[in-house]
Amino acid sequence: MGIPGLIALLVMVVLIGVGIGIGLFACAIAAGMTAMGVVSSSVALGFFTKRPATAVRALLLQCGILAGIPAGAITAWVGRAVLQNVDESWMIAVYGGIGGAFAGALLALLLDFIFRRSHAWLEERMKRKALPG
Repeated sequence: MGIPGLIALLVMVVLIGVGIGIGLFACAIAAGMTAMGVVSSSVALGFFTKRPATAVRALLLQCGILAGIPAGAITAWVGRAVLQNVDESWMIAVYGGIGGAFAGALLALLLDFIFRRSHAWLEERMKRKALPG
């Protein structure tokens, strides 16, 4: 095995390692969401209403809110640092978290709207291509 073979082997090992790392990260996120009840409450809501779309909407809303809270708090802190505001209040993180949760919920509702419209469009498109009879 020459140098090109060793390089190819090294690249393959690195890519496998990256894939394992991404997989472990995704598993950790899924475990955290399950521990918080995000996945289980969405599934329970889907079973209760007997509509999978309701479960997906609930999952999108919960994930949007949970992702928006730290994003909003960090954005508020960065904004305070950039604007050179000397106020060292911890309320900046609270206000940022509330704003982030609101923005996350709006983003989740927007994604749900896009998914619903895309599904309706694709469903109509498939019905038109079906053969009569």
